[in-house]
Amino acid sequence: MTGQDAPSGEGRRAQLYRLTPKAGTAVGVEVGRRHLTVVLVDAGHRQILQQEEPVAASFDEHPAEVLAQSAALARRLVSDVPAGHVLGVGFGLPVPVTSQGHIGSRTFMPAWADTDPRDELARQLGDGPVHVGNEADLGALGEYIFGHGHGNRDLTYLKLGTGIGAGIILHGQLQTGASGTAAEFGHITVDYQGRRCPCGNRGCLERYAGGFALLEDARQAGLDIENLPGLVRRARSGDVACQRIITEAATIIGAALGTLVNLNGPGLIVLGGSLSAAGELLTRPLRASLHQAAFPPAAQAVCIELASLDRHASAYGAAALVFERYAAQR
Repeated sequence: MTGQDAPSGEGRRAQLYRLTPKAGTAVGVEVGRRHLTVVLVDAGHRQILQQEEPVAASFDEHPAEVLAQSAALARRLVSDVPAGHVLGVGFGLPVPVTSQGHIGSRTFMPAWADTDPRDELARQLGDGPVHVGNEADLGALGEYIFGHGHGNRDLTYLKLGTGIGAGIILHGQLQTGASGTAAEFGHITVDYQGRRCPCGNRGCLERYAGGFALLEDARQAGLDIENLPGLVRRARSGDVACQRIITEAATIIGAALGTLVNLNGPGLIVLGGSLSAAGELLTRPLRASLHQAAFPPAAQAVCIELASLDRHASAYGAAALVFERYAAQR
């Protein structure tokens, strides 16, 4: 483990630690609604292996089956690593996760309400540390450590997929709030008298710009589209109706981002998730809407980029979480 001085504001200078590659490896798993991604990374931040497979059961309705499949995927990967060399396994879940590792909303994900994913995964994996976090938080950590974070101390990651989530890095630290559930960006209210959301509120951003909402818009337009990547592909191929749906979603997301920019003043916003594959079809109207909603100096200071890790940011962030917890214990 090596250290170097780094500025941290008032008081004692902090130490930034980077583990040597020989310290061990970490397994990172992103548990998505449609796919599982697992990566094996060494402590020098070098990828050793990456695998992906479809989720065999409904994520929303069958948590036990999804967690069992996730644990099995991690076990297969760990079995190829020399004994004692794995420092831990990290899991990113597309649900609010508290600082105690519990599901943060009973109404939003009722099937998961009585599930303790960390205990369940630890039971199935046996010996070794298991760490669980929200996928968008871990996406921010993944991009910060392995992607766009180089040279940036502040970074906001936006996961635009079936749901909408965010992760915030300020002064090099992931911000999870007092409860561990900070940055639930998809549940910012954009219309307080608007559509009911499963979270229990009305008018949440996710109900207008999340994947389910966009596919419903497509059905109402008479389009037969199965999933969000299909909507993006048709938009990129020139389908005007699909382009309109993405433009309208980007405009709403940009306006909500204006509020976040006014509050945190990030220098960099990274867009990930299935919708980010739309590229300029998404970013152009999003930027325009953000600039209308945000305070001009803050809007002019922010840069918007597409995720460098594509849809694997959360899996890499889960591996980074293992290294972070290991270093903290050392």
